[in-house]
Amino acid sequence: MFANLAMLSLAVLSTSTPRDPSVYRPRIELWTNRGDAAVYTRGERVRLYFRLDQDAYVTIFRVDTDGRIRVLFPRDPWEDNFARGGRDLEVDGNELAREAFTIDDYPGVGYVFAVTSADPFVYDQIESGQHWDYRVIADGRVRGDPYVAMTDLAERIVPDGYVDWDYDVISYNVGQHYDYPRFLCYDCHTYVSYSYWDPYFDSCVRFRMFVYDDPWYYPYRYYGGTRVVFVRPYRPQPRFIFKNWGSDRPSRDAFVTRERERPVNDNTRRGVTGRDIGGLGSVPPPNVRERRGRPGDDRNNGGNDRGNNGNDHDNRGNDRGNRGNDDRGNRGNDDRGNRGNDQPGNGGGRRDRPDGPDRQDGKRTDRPMVLPPADQPRVQPR
Repeated sequence: MFANLAMLSLAVLSTSTPRDPSVYRPRIELWTNRGDAAVYTRGERVRLYFRLDQDAYVTIFRVDTDGRIRVLFPRDPWEDNFARGGRDLEVDGNELAREAFTIDDYPGVGYVFAVTSADPFVYDQIESGQHWDYRVIADGRVRGDPYVAMTDLAERIVPDGYVDWDYDVISYNVGQHYDYPRFLCYDCHTYVSYSYWDPYFDSCVRFRMFVYDDPWYYPYRYYGGTRVVFVRPYRPQPRFIFKNWGSDRPSRDAFVTRERERPVNDNTRRGVTGRDIGGLGSVPPPNVRERRGRPGDDRNNGGNDRGNNGNDHDNRGNDRGNRGNDDRGNRGNDDRGNRGNDQPGNGGGRRDRPDGPDRQDGKRTDRPMVLPPADQPRVQPR
């Protein structure tokens, strides 16, 4: 009799229903006080919010207009990144500032990318000495399609084969609205500071760009009544595709072609990348010249016309993996990331992990709901 019961138990276990990822995968919505794709000027401060549909772990990255990656939340890998669902939360800036970050970019398109997971993230591949190591993230700089790069980054902080994670991505523009980010061109062309080469002015003579605006493939949301409806693919697909000019004569006006819909069965399309033509940055940039005296180039930059786009040799002592890769001129602003949960007394300098064998999860306090102020109503993307 006991043998029969044992066999019956084994049969039940062997026919159990597989775990449905959609039940456990949390959903996240990300927005700023100005909405998606807003246009900022250098020196403006950005307030950043997110909302989960259930309790989950959250990591938020910023990719500036030059392609540099920074972690906005959590500020350090060991800090608590667990957030409660069903409420609006705001990401704190450095030194307990209410703004998540300040626009210190040269003109172009930047991105904020949020990843949420039902289980804790694994930061081993992007941390060193209990701090973020940006050198191991493509030398701290995105080159090429940002949607591909951000997906690759998300997959580096979850276990192999893990599927219970979700994402949201929003863009912002500096100076004016642009069709594509500057760092797309750094995949094929050698990186040169914006002071010497403006990819928006000198377009590529070897390839033309196709920009896919299909709403199914690229995150956007619409609002029906008071309910937010997410419309985005399970995983983002490449949006910016480079193709040969073919028989067409290269021209600046025809450089960008916008497509409302992607071709059918086109999920694997990636176009030409730097690896196809000799490696990343193998093509010299066109018409390199020193472009000094452009209006606003040295705004909020301490007179340094390189902005955040050169190599600041005064940054050699930075031991968080940002050696020589950041020249924003934010000498008093630690850019390791901007938190949603901060502890009193964290003044923006380097902080060591608190002593003790555990994180003391039992003492975690919930972040109170933070709503946009009345004079700055929540802006809905158009």
